[in-house]
Parts: sequence; C-alpha cells; structure tokens
Amino acid sequence: MTLALGGLVGIGATPAAADPPGGTLRGVYYDGQFCNSYGSEGAQTGQWSWYYCEYRQYGPNAPGLYFLWTFTY
Repeated sequence: MTLALGGLVGIGATPAAADPPGGTLRGVYYDGQFCNSYGSEGAQTGQWSWYYCEYRQYGPNAPGLYFLWTFTY
C-alpha cells in the first residue's frame, strides 16, 4: 500500500503541547480535509482506534496547521 503524504510539513513549527495521554502524533498537515481523511482511513483499517485533527495557528499571518493525533486502546 502506498501512502500519499501530500501536505506534510517539515518546517520549524512549534510542536503541539504535550502528547495527549495515550496519543501519538502521526503527522502535521496544511489541509484539514486530508488530515481527517487519513485519520479516518487509519481507524477503518485498524491502524488506530480513533483520532482527531487539532488545528493550530502560530501567529496572525501564519498558515494554519492540522496535527493528526491517533489513539490505540
């Protein structure tokens, strides 16, 4: 299976606050729809139990970023 990670951000964004208990940061994306699509696909295929995409913007002119958090219980 090939995984498309278009929109992955590797620039110096400040990391999100501490990992949520039991959570794993899977990626940081510019596109919220992609973040939710990837999170949903992973949950449907059993890669994780559930997920959420946390939106953050680091300044008034900075682009918004979506942090994909996943959880396996």
